[in-house]
Amino acid sequence: MQREGLPEVKVVVVGDGGCGKTSLLVAFARGDFPKVYVPTVFEKYTASLQVAGKPVKIHLWDTAGQEDYDRLRPLSYSDANVVLICFDVTDPSSYNNVLTKWYPEVNHFCKRIPVLLVGCKTDLRQDRAVLLKLQEGRLEPVSQHQGEAMARQVHAVSYLECSARYQENVSGIFIEACRAALSAARRSQRRRRPKRGCVLC
Repeated sequence: MQREGLPEVKVVVVGDGGCGKTSLLVAFARGDFPKVYVPTVFEKYTASLQVAGKPVKIHLWDTAGQEDYDRLRPLSYSDANVVLICFDVTDPSSYNNVLTKWYPEVNHFCKRIPVLLVGCKTDLRQDRAVLLKLQEGRLEPVSQHQGEAMARQVHAVSYLECSARYQENVSGIFIEACRAALSAARRSQRRRRPKRGCVLC
Protein backbone atom coordinates (compact mmCIF):
# COMPACT_ATOMS: atom_id res chain seq x y z
CA MET A 1 0.00 0.00 0.00
CA GLN A 2 1.64 3.25 -1.15
CA ARG A 3 1.37 6.35 0.99
CA GLU A 4 2.15 8.80 -1.81
CA GLY A 5 0.64 8.86 -5.28
CA LEU A 6 -1.86 6.22 -6.33
CA PRO A 7 -2.91 3.91 -3.48
CA GLU A 8 -2.13 0.25 -4.22
CA VAL A 9 -4.05 -2.72 -2.88
CA LYS A 10 -2.93 -6.35 -3.03
CA VAL A 11 -5.93 -8.70 -3.08
CA VAL A 12 -5.29 -12.42 -2.51
CA VAL A 13 -8.09 -14.80 -3.51
CA VAL A 14 -8.36 -18.25 -1.90
CA GLY A 15 -10.86 -21.11 -1.81
CA ASP A 16 -11.35 -24.70 -2.93
CA GLY A 17 -10.21 -25.76 -6.40
CA GLY A 18 -13.04 -25.21 -8.88
CA CYS A 19 -15.08 -22.93 -6.59
CA GLY A 20 -15.03 -20.02 -9.07
CA LYS A 21 -12.02 -17.94 -7.94
CA THR A 22 -10.30 -17.72 -11.32
CA SER A 23 -13.57 -17.10 -13.18
CA LEU A 24 -14.32 -14.20 -10.83
CA LEU A 25 -10.88 -12.69 -11.47
CA VAL A 26 -11.04 -13.19 -15.24
CA ALA A 27 -14.56 -11.71 -15.33
CA PHE A 28 -13.33 -8.62 -13.48
CA ALA A 29 -9.98 -8.16 -15.20
CA ARG A 30 -10.90 -9.09 -18.77
CA GLY A 31 -14.68 -8.88 -18.85
CA ASP A 32 -14.71 -12.49 -20.01
CA PHE A 33 -15.91 -15.83 -18.66
CA PRO A 34 -13.70 -18.93 -19.10
CA LYS A 35 -15.75 -21.65 -20.81
CA VAL A 36 -13.49 -24.50 -19.68
CA TYR A 37 -12.19 -25.15 -16.15
CA VAL A 38 -8.41 -24.94 -16.11
CA PRO A 39 -6.93 -24.92 -12.60
CA THR A 40 -5.37 -21.53 -11.80
CA VAL A 41 -4.23 -20.01 -15.04
CA PHE A 42 -4.78 -16.43 -13.88
CA GLU A 43 -2.16 -15.99 -11.14
CA LYS A 44 -1.46 -12.20 -11.14
CA TYR A 45 -3.09 -9.17 -12.69
CA THR A 46 -2.95 -5.42 -12.09
CA ALA A 47 -5.86 -3.09 -12.80
CA SER A 48 -7.13 0.38 -11.87
CA LEU A 49 -10.38 0.97 -10.07
CA GLN A 50 -12.38 3.99 -8.90
CA VAL A 51 -13.14 3.83 -5.18
CA ALA A 52 -15.14 6.76 -3.75
CA GLY A 53 -14.25 8.74 -6.88
CA LYS A 54 -10.51 8.19 -6.50
CA PRO A 55 -8.28 5.87 -8.57
CA VAL A 56 -6.77 2.83 -6.85
CA LYS A 57 -4.26 0.40 -8.33
CA ILE A 58 -5.32 -3.16 -7.53
CA HIS A 59 -3.03 -6.19 -7.69
CA LEU A 60 -4.99 -9.45 -7.93
CA TRP A 61 -3.34 -12.69 -6.81
CA ASP A 62 -5.04 -15.96 -7.67
CA THR A 63 -4.08 -19.10 -5.74
CA ALA A 64 -4.44 -22.83 -6.31
CA GLY A 65 -6.96 -24.40 -3.95
CA GLN A 66 -5.80 -27.99 -4.40
CA GLU A 67 -4.00 -29.64 -1.47
CA ASP A 68 -0.88 -30.17 -3.63
CA TYR A 69 -0.29 -26.40 -3.32
CA ASP A 70 -0.74 -26.09 0.47
CA ARG A 71 2.98 -25.44 0.98
CA LEU A 72 3.34 -22.95 -1.90
CA ARG A 73 0.17 -20.93 -1.34
CA PRO A 74 1.37 -19.08 1.80
CA LEU A 75 3.96 -17.29 -0.37
CA SER A 76 1.05 -15.40 -1.97
CA TYR A 77 -0.05 -13.96 1.38
CA SER A 78 3.05 -11.78 1.77
CA ASP A 79 2.10 -8.05 1.89
CA ALA A 80 -1.60 -8.80 1.27
CA ASN A 81 -3.91 -5.89 2.09
CA VAL A 82 -7.16 -7.87 1.85
CA VAL A 83 -8.11 -11.52 1.34
CA LEU A 84 -11.18 -12.89 -0.45
CA ILE A 85 -12.24 -16.35 0.75
CA CYS A 86 -14.42 -17.83 -2.00
CA PHE A 87 -16.77 -20.80 -2.06
CA ASP A 88 -19.21 -22.28 -4.58
CA VAL A 89 -22.84 -21.76 -3.46
CA THR A 90 -23.75 -25.06 -5.16
CA ASP A 91 -21.03 -27.03 -3.35
CA PRO A 92 -21.69 -27.32 0.40
CA SER A 93 -18.27 -28.93 0.98
CA SER A 94 -16.52 -25.81 -0.36
CA TYR A 95 -18.70 -23.79 2.05
CA ASN A 96 -17.73 -26.02 5.00
CA ASN A 97 -14.06 -25.72 4.07
CA VAL A 98 -14.25 -21.96 4.63
CA LEU A 99 -14.37 -22.65 8.37
CA THR A 100 -12.23 -25.78 8.57
CA LYS A 101 -9.46 -24.91 6.09
CA TRP A 102 -9.44 -21.40 4.63
CA TYR A 103 -10.20 -19.24 7.63
CA PRO A 104 -7.57 -20.95 9.84
CA GLU A 105 -4.97 -20.63 7.05
CA VAL A 106 -5.74 -16.96 6.33
CA ASN A 107 -5.91 -16.13 10.03
CA HIS A 108 -2.49 -17.73 10.55
CA PHE A 109 -0.70 -15.95 7.69
CA CYS A 110 -2.68 -12.68 7.51
CA LYS A 111 -3.43 -11.55 11.04
CA ARG A 112 -5.31 -8.23 11.21
CA ILE A 113 -5.84 -8.21 7.42
CA PRO A 114 -9.49 -7.65 6.39
CA VAL A 115 -11.27 -10.68 4.93
CA LEU A 116 -14.30 -10.74 2.62
CA LEU A 117 -16.33 -13.92 2.15
CA VAL A 118 -17.55 -14.43 -1.43
CA GLY A 119 -20.22 -16.87 -2.62
CA CYS A 120 -19.57 -17.69 -6.30
CA LYS A 121 -21.74 -19.22 -9.07
CA THR A 122 -25.06 -17.78 -7.87
CA ASP A 123 -26.49 -18.30 -11.38
CA LEU A 124 -26.37 -22.08 -10.73
CA ARG A 125 -28.60 -21.92 -7.62
CA GLN A 126 -31.65 -22.46 -9.83
CA ASP A 127 -29.98 -24.72 -12.42
CA ARG A 128 -32.07 -27.91 -12.72
CA ALA A 129 -29.14 -30.24 -13.42
CA VAL A 130 -27.20 -28.84 -10.45
CA LEU A 131 -30.23 -29.11 -8.15
CA LEU A 132 -30.87 -32.73 -9.21
CA LYS A 133 -27.27 -33.66 -8.50
CA LEU A 134 -27.44 -32.03 -5.07
CA GLN A 135 -30.75 -33.77 -4.30
CA GLU A 136 -29.14 -37.14 -5.07
CA GLY A 137 -26.74 -36.47 -2.20
CA ARG A 138 -29.58 -35.03 -0.05
CA LEU A 139 -27.97 -31.62 -0.30
CA GLU A 140 -29.11 -28.17 -1.38
CA PRO A 141 -27.38 -24.94 -2.44
CA VAL A 142 -25.91 -22.68 0.22
CA SER A 143 -28.34 -19.82 0.92
CA GLN A 144 -27.44 -16.15 1.28
CA HIS A 145 -28.46 -16.41 4.95
CA GLN A 146 -25.96 -19.26 5.46
CA GLY A 147 -23.26 -17.21 3.73
CA GLU A 148 -23.92 -14.27 6.04
CA ALA A 149 -23.80 -16.59 9.08
CA MET A 150 -20.44 -17.99 7.94
CA ALA A 151 -19.10 -14.45 7.40
CA ARG A 152 -19.86 -13.69 11.06
CA GLN A 153 -18.15 -16.91 12.17
CA VAL A 154 -14.93 -16.11 10.30
CA HIS A 155 -15.03 -12.40 11.24
CA ALA A 156 -15.29 -11.32 7.60
CA VAL A 157 -15.83 -7.62 6.89
CA SER A 158 -18.76 -8.58 4.67
CA TYR A 159 -20.41 -11.35 2.70
CA LEU A 160 -20.94 -10.82 -1.03
CA GLU A 161 -22.28 -13.03 -3.81
CA CYS A 162 -21.56 -13.00 -7.53
CA SER A 163 -22.07 -14.66 -10.87
CA ALA A 164 -18.92 -14.35 -12.98
CA ARG A 165 -20.83 -15.84 -15.94
CA TYR A 166 -23.30 -12.94 -15.98
CA GLN A 167 -20.99 -10.26 -14.49
CA GLU A 168 -23.32 -9.89 -11.50
CA ASN A 169 -21.67 -7.95 -8.64
CA VAL A 170 -18.17 -8.73 -9.98
CA SER A 171 -16.90 -5.12 -9.84
CA GLY A 172 -18.73 -4.54 -6.56
CA ILE A 173 -16.67 -7.23 -4.85
CA PHE A 174 -13.37 -5.60 -5.76
CA ILE A 175 -14.58 -2.10 -4.89
CA GLU A 176 -15.63 -3.44 -1.47
CA ALA A 177 -12.25 -5.22 -1.11
CA CYS A 178 -10.38 -1.96 -1.83
CA ARG A 179 -12.58 -0.03 0.61
CA ALA A 180 -11.85 -2.58 3.35
CA ALA A 181 -8.09 -2.49 2.65
CA LEU A 182 -7.89 1.33 2.57
CA SER A 183 -9.98 1.62 5.73
CA ALA A 184 -7.72 -0.88 7.55
CA ALA A 185 -4.62 1.05 6.38
CA ARG A 186 -6.04 4.32 7.75
CA ARG A 187 -6.79 2.69 11.12
CA SER A 188 -3.27 1.26 11.23
CA GLN A 189 -1.72 4.69 10.51
CA ARG A 190 -3.78 6.28 13.28
CA ARG A 191 -2.57 3.65 15.74
CA ARG A 192 1.06 4.30 14.77
CA ARG A 193 0.77 8.10 15.19
CA PRO A 194 2.28 9.33 18.46
CA LYS A 195 -0.36 10.66 20.82
CA ARG A 196 -0.11 14.34 21.70
CA GLY A 197 -0.38 15.55 25.24
CA CYS A 198 1.43 15.12 28.52
CA VAL A 199 3.50 12.09 29.33
CA LEU A 200 3.66 11.24 33.00
CA CYS A 201 6.94 9.71 34.08
